[in-house]
Amino acid sequence: MENLLRVERLLESLERHQTKEHVKNAVKEWLLASRSVIDSVIDTIEEEKAPPVARKINISKD
Repeated sequence: MENLLRVERLLESLERHQTKEHVKNAVKEWLLASRSVIDSVIDTIEEEKAPPVARKINISKD
């Protein structure tokens, strides 16, 4: 029961300080950053899947 009262006080405090908006914005930023990291990982994996390309090297004797 004591924990429930603590949670209730915490929620009341959050409402007073508009923490909901701050938390919402922080979560949004975290998700955007996570998506950026995931996109980078996907790009790296896709690059590794590409077959190696043979390149011609010209060696000239001068």
